[in-house]
Amino acid sequence: STFSLAEKMSMTSRGTGLEAPCFARLRSLRLGSRLVLATAAAAALVVEAAAAAAVSAAAVASSTSTAAVRLAAQEAGEHADSVHNIGAGSAAKDMDLEAWCAAKNSDVGPAISSRLTDRGAWRADPQPPLGVEPVPGLSEGVPASVVHNVLSAEECRELIAGFPQQGAGFMPGERVSELYRDRKVKSRALARDEALAQALYSRLKDHVPQELDGGRLYRVNPNFRFIHYETGGHHSTHIDGREPGVPAWDEEAGGWVQSRLTMQVYLNSHGRDFKGGEFAIVSPIPNASGDGNASGTNVRYVVKPREGDVVIFYQERLNPPSDYPPYELQHEGSDVTEGEKFACRTMVDYVFPDKERARMGNVKDDAQRRATAVALGAGCSARGPQRVLAIGNTIIDMILTVPHIPVDEKIRVDTKRRYVGGQGANAAQAMAVLGLNVSFVSRIGDDADGGMARSAYQALGMDLTPIIVVPGAATSSAAVIVATGEDKQRSILIYDDPVLHAPRPSTAAALDDVVRRLAAGEFRAVYTDGWQMDLALPIVRAAVAHKVPVVVDVEEITNETRALADLATILIANGPIIQALASSADDGDLRSAVASLAALRVGRTVVATSGPAGAYGAEHGSREVVHVLAVKCDVRDTTGAGDSFHAGYVDALVRGLSLREAMTFATHVAAAKCETPGPAVTRASLELYGCRRGLASCSKKAVGFGALQFKLSARDGHSVRGEVESPQSSCTGELAWRLYRTPLPVSLTTSRRA
Repeated sequence: STFSLAEKMSMTSRGTGLEAPCFARLRSLRLGSRLVLATAAAAALVVEAAAAAAVSAAAVASSTSTAAVRLAAQEAGEHADSVHNIGAGSAAKDMDLEAWCAAKNSDVGPAISSRLTDRGAWRADPQPPLGVEPVPGLSEGVPASVVHNVLSAEECRELIAGFPQQGAGFMPGERVSELYRDRKVKSRALARDEALAQALYSRLKDHVPQELDGGRLYRVNPNFRFIHYETGGHHSTHIDGREPGVPAWDEEAGGWVQSRLTMQVYLNSHGRDFKGGEFAIVSPIPNASGDGNASGTNVRYVVKPREGDVVIFYQERLNPPSDYPPYELQHEGSDVTEGEKFACRTMVDYVFPDKERARMGNVKDDAQRRATAVALGAGCSARGPQRVLAIGNTIIDMILTVPHIPVDEKIRVDTKRRYVGGQGANAAQAMAVLGLNVSFVSRIGDDADGGMARSAYQALGMDLTPIIVVPGAATSSAAVIVATGEDKQRSILIYDDPVLHAPRPSTAAALDDVVRRLAAGEFRAVYTDGWQMDLALPIVRAAVAHKVPVVVDVEEITNETRALADLATILIANGPIIQALASSADDGDLRSAVASLAALRVGRTVVATSGPAGAYGAEHGSREVVHVLAVKCDVRDTTGAGDSFHAGYVDALVRGLSLREAMTFATHVAAAKCETPGPAVTRASLELYGCRRGLASCSKKAVGFGALQFKLSARDGHSVRGEVESPQSSCTGELAWRLYRTPLPVSLTTSRRA
């Protein structure tokens, strides 16, 4: 403890003759106000015997006998709005998190890669093959890799030559040390470099996930940090956060944007230009007390970078913390022991349809939840996708959110979004997201809105062979006004172009082709939203003739919709429609209405949805009226919830689930939709509810949770304990859903299996 920092660094780098991972690199650990130095060479130091503790090949030397050491512990009270050590230095003492972020990131300079453009130094296309080394030992789906030869030697040299020495974006090492306590650099420069970002994106887009956490790959972020290390420079153990801290809406991207990957670019080579300075993924070594503190780190993976290498790795969710610690991608840059190291860092951004999913998505947490659902549903037999036929409207929805529905008043709109909607389209898209192969019969115009609809359907893999494109017609559109206040009301204004629905030869040809496919046994089920009756009725009659189950929704009572309802194998509609069809509007007994309609024909099932009251269902020949309660959820937008219910029921139908199971599954799909802005449910929301094929919903056993009982026995603020009782063989879906939705750790037992 009496040696200077420089002397200890000298012993670490030269006295041992060892390279990582054979020695624990010098790092600073906070113990009160003292520095604790972890190094293999420390074993040679004469220290107080009570303070020496061997950790693997390293020894921790300290002038105090205190055993508990927290790695880079955050000082009490520092940045109360951050739940993790963020490495803030002494200059941040009186700053809140926002002020600290502004101080370190607000000054941004011009692009550095302009040198390459001016000198014609960009490597010409086609680009050479890139070597890729995946980082081993990570959890399922957690991406991390080292990609070689991304930048050429000339490109790297020009970028180094362009490193700023002063001016906009430049920060000397002394100021960096004031703002950060976990790193030592010679200088750092911030630059917005669109050309460099585009070059990296074009070269690496095939080597990064196209989807992460329910978001799609968007771009390499053009904001770079160029870092210059000299001897003694390092970056202590830390975890990279996502930027921006709160997902931001991006109009150009059409969604909520937030980073998911760090991209570390090395501009010169280990061994040739510098020694030390390795990039290492590490894991803390818990101390003997088991109090969550760490006594050191184990090195899990080491990169000795070469010029042009890029290390790409996932940014784990920090706030709120992961439900499944410890973090896997804690990393550090070890001490540069000789020479100078040059690197730059940026992020890979993804765009999300849902802000909450962007904020909460985390690969490891989601994988663990999926594993839990599969384990709980042991015996789940996944089936291949079934082809279904959907018939219905395509409507381009302009959704406006407002505090309340205005009546003879002028108010400001909070948000404005455009989606591909329509009752049939919402249900068809939800079926596709659930994993069904969907053929969709609908009318669209040859306008831009029609093109938007086709692109959305194609992105989901839907079969558009039956789509009828009407030349010179406008695709149907709607203004949907959603009140986000207490009442959660909505109003819908629909425009239908008469030209779209005029008789034409192409319609007859499309119908003939669909009937032919029905006769060939191609479809396991048919769904219609109860509109476009000139399409729906002929197809439904053909389906009935070929004994294909038909799921029908009815939204208004006409002679045609009564005829459609009479043909339905499964009739699903809201309570007032079911009562009107059963001529029982006066007594208000929804159970009786459902039972009486089901009794009219052999093989018929009738389901009435009733909003917060849930759903009621009955089958011909059964005296039981099944009641499934609505799922409690964070209601954000009810548009399309009924359509999602229909989609969930169709998915359950083709998998042979019972009435209760199908209704329960459909209710969960509808709840997932209510938490999704827009008219159609998303993969991300379905995953949160365990409703996507491949999770606990892929078999009859996995979703048979109608009889499940969860008995809460204790909740002490730290955990939940309870018992599960299930007289049936399945105790999966509802339990998995509860595990998804419970914010505290859960321990439970079941009489059948754990």
